[in-house]
Amino acid sequence: MKNIDLLEIEKIGAIGEEIKASYNFLREGLRILNNQKSAISNNHVSLQLLSSGFERLSKILLLLKLKHVTGNYPMAEGVENYFGKYDKGHGINKMIDDLTAYAKTVELMNNVHMVIEDLEFIKTDTHFRKFLNIISDFSKYQRYYYIDTIVKKVRQEKNCFADFTSLIYSYSEEIDVSKLTYDEEERYILTSMIITIEKGIRAISRFFTHGLGIEGKKHYGDFGSFILLKDEDLGKLKYLIPKIDPQKDYTPISRNGIKFFRIKALSKSKVIKSNDFPNWPFLVTSVEVFNYQKGKFYFVRIKNEVFALNRKAINHFKIPNYFASKNLKPRQYLIELVDIAKSLK
Repeated sequence: MKNIDLLEIEKIGAIGEEIKASYNFLREGLRILNNQKSAISNNHVSLQLLSSGFERLSKILLLLKLKHVTGNYPMAEGVENYFGKYDKGHGINKMIDDLTAYAKTVELMNNVHMVIEDLEFIKTDTHFRKFLNIISDFSKYQRYYYIDTIVKKVRQEKNCFADFTSLIYSYSEEIDVSKLTYDEEERYILTSMIITIEKGIRAISRFFTHGLGIEGKKHYGDFGSFILLKDEDLGKLKYLIPKIDPQKDYTPISRNGIKFFRIKALSKSKVIKSNDFPNWPFLVTSVEVFNYQKGKFYFVRIKNEVFALNRKAINHFKIPNYFASKNLKPRQYLIELVDIAKSLK
């Protein structure tokens, strides 16, 4: 029983690693595509990243689907490739088609308007379908196109890099380019390609939240940044904006500032001294805790700086918790702080 539990834990950990990797591949692929000055750029790195991201994401969703439906992860026999039926595991288009076919059996995915629209997009949008075919071909036998070009005697007929460039330029057919400069046209078609890919990722990511029950909801991770993309946000690459780390990006409230005087005036407070605790974690002999607005916000003053003791205080006042204090010993904390603050009436 213990071995089974350990194996299950390993599988959950592996899912997390694959989801993180697929998200990073897709995010970085879109970033590189966005940084291009022209659609005729090589596209090698962006294709490599995008194909790897979509392939990993599709495989994870198919595995989670089996876990959701049967209660167990699928098992491959011996050296068998479980995804062999999908062009030896590289048929991204076929895997996504299997997911959309499964979506027809899920009531929630057929009742939520935004999900219905997104599923229709990945099934019928001409640009996205061409894109899926290109990254599938690239993943199957075009990853080493240029190496093969060097060593082969016969010219290769298919070229995913040229196909991708043609797909990007096809967006020009939808507008009057005579009214744009060359740079404006390049930016328009690259952004249009990015929007198409973003909509595809958003649609596929919906399986986490709407198609796989608890198995999907507990694993979507960073793909929430795509799931939450509104149409008006498409093309703005908001997922590239670094996330705020309160411990690094926020600063504590000064003891001598007006903000602290207001908190102090409207709070219940208590000074806590080192003599009262055998494992005192601070480099100062006393700290002061505050219960502000009748338990809505909790703070601790450590020397001349005021830190948060609860999440609401962090978010509302944009300050870190006391782990960011230079007067805290390394790897130390006082678990009683929050309870003491809560007890102040």
